[in-house]
Amino acid sequence: MTITVANGKTPLSELIPPDTSSPSSHPLSEHPLSPPPYTESATSTTYPISDTFPNPVLVPSTPRLQILAATWGGVNVTPEIRGMIRPDKFGSYEKIKLNMHTLHTSLLPDPAAGVIKTLTVLYKYDTDNEIRMLNVPQFAPQIWVRITPFSHLSVEEQEDAGGGKTAECFGVVSGTEWRDEDGDGVEILAVLFGQGRITTPSVLEELGRLFAGKRGQIRTTAAFFRADTWVGMHKSWTVFFRFCGRDGRKGRVQCVTGMEGGALEPAWGRDV
Repeated sequence: MTITVANGKTPLSELIPPDTSSPSSHPLSEHPLSPPPYTESATSTTYPISDTFPNPVLVPSTPRLQILAATWGGVNVTPEIRGMIRPDKFGSYEKIKLNMHTLHTSLLPDPAAGVIKTLTVLYKYDTDNEIRMLNVPQFAPQIWVRITPFSHLSVEEQEDAGGGKTAECFGVVSGTEWRDEDGDGVEILAVLFGQGRITTPSVLEELGRLFAGKRGQIRTTAAFFRADTWVGMHKSWTVFFRFCGRDGRKGRVQCVTGMEGGALEPAWGRDV
């Protein structure tokens, strides 16, 4: 059937040209609006350069969270904290979400019932290899604490990235806190006592000498750490360290932990 316009002479089909780009004119794979084919790999999806996509579009692999060591109230809880790793809701990265007001009901048995405990976590993401640290007390003012790729950023930077306001609980383990210069290959990465980080050179040296087998036990008191980082509280302490070979090889990160006043004695193995 032919439809004509008001003058009764010109068919409507001649006034409106046919749509040559309609789906009926092209197979689906050849349609001008169809995106170009893509290739997949284990780490990304890459679109080829074309008129439709002038630049490649890359979807990076998910940053993997690695928990190197974790302590809670003077005990090692590394396996338990590793078991809390989850992907974020978009699958963009791995994270851990901690409720500091109920964490004591998850990390059982309670290592120090009736004592306000501290959680200390040494971690890194496989996308940048920077070792970072979380040190936060139970019943912290902020109920929720999240370990994410941007947790260590400033409050303003976290807000821009969609994170929480917990930057004061995080730190970066830049390089080595202390290393034995005598060639015994002991590296101390971080020392925590209560809510504070211990950086006094003489304290780090005494700990290094202990790990190298050059001195006996240490009584872990405020007097030894040269600081009372949480006045009036019975505190836990944690030391993160590793051994290094003369050939430059570095062993696994190890940690020792306990409660204030206890004895620190050799209970580790040299792996390089």
